[in-house]
Amino acid sequence: MHRMVEPVNYHPGIFDKYKENNNLDAWDGFPDLMWGLGYEMDCEESFNEYLKHCGLKFKHAKNEREHKRNLLYALEHAERQIVGNELFSYWRYLTHWNYLYTGYDVDFLKRIIGILEDKYK
Repeated sequence: MHRMVEPVNYHPGIFDKYKENNNLDAWDGFPDLMWGLGYEMDCEESFNEYLKHCGLKFKHAKNEREHKRNLLYALEHAERQIVGNELFSYWRYLTHWNYLYTGYDVDFLKRIIGILEDKYK
């Protein structure tokens, strides 16, 4: 459960400060923004349910790059809510559960933000 925040209306550029800052420790306000936009940090639950029910079948990825490419492909075809929830969950994983951000891929995170922004167009 998250604290109550004021609803936020999306506008172009709302994620720019995060796309321009590679230091996750400086992402002040990100949780409130995501909650305000109506997203949940659901530990990838909605994304995993989407993958289970959407019919996408991926071969076992040979490496991390291929795995991320498959995830991005799936997100490109998902509903906006699922993309936002996944972005929020991935951010939380990096900042809370992943010690010292091992495996942090700034390009991957920015691509998820880009996919989410495209869903608003």
